[in-house]
Amino acid sequence: MMTDIKILSTDAGKLQIPTCDILRYSGCRESKDERLCTLARDCAEELRGHLSLKAVYAEVPVKFHANEADFGFFKTESASLRKFLGGDCTAAVFAATVGLGADRLIAKYSSVLPSRAVMLDGVATAAIECFCDYICREVFSVAEQARFSPGYGDLPLSMQPEILNCLNAHLHIGLAMTDSMLLTPTKSVTAIVKIKD
Repeated sequence: MMTDIKILSTDAGKLQIPTCDILRYSGCRESKDERLCTLARDCAEELRGHLSLKAVYAEVPVKFHANEADFGFFKTESASLRKFLGGDCTAAVFAATVGLGADRLIAKYSSVLPSRAVMLDGVATAAIECFCDYICREVFSVAEQARFSPGYGDLPLSMQPEILNCLNAHLHIGLAMTDSMLLTPTKSVTAIVKIKD
C-alpha cells in the first residue's frame, strides 16, 4: 500500500455534463428531439443530488524494461501503455467514483420506469467521465481524457485490483471490485495519467 495517498472530493455542481454526452451514453444518437433533450436534462438534475464525487490518487515513478511497466507495487506487460506514457516517467495512479447513490437511483427506476433508468444510467456514465476529465485538468494539469485505464489496449484488467489495493480505495472512497472484476459502485474508473518525464 502506498503512503503518499491523496483524497479528493468535489461538489457535483462543478460538473458541466453535456446533454449530447448523456444521450450518447444512453444509446441515443445526438438528437434534436426536444423531448429526449428535456428528459436528459431532467435526469441530470435529479441525479446530481445523488452524486458523491470522490477520488484517491498517488504519484509513482514508472520504469520500463522493454514493454514491462514497473509501478513499484505492480508490474505488467503492455506495449500500449508504454506507447501512451512514452517510456520511464512519473505517473499518477487514481481511482474515482460518483458513489452508490447513482446505482441506487437507477435501480429504483429500473422496474417502474425503465426509460428513465436508461437515461439516468447515461447521466451517471457521463458524470464519471466528466469527473475524470476534471481530475486530469484541475489536479494533474494535463489534457482532458489524457488517461489510460486497465482494459484499454493490451493493459490487462488484472491491474485494476492492484490499483485499488495500493490506493486503499475501499477505505478512502468506498470503491471495491467484485469477483468478476466489476467495480462497485459501477460508475467508477481506475486510470493512469502521465505527470512528467
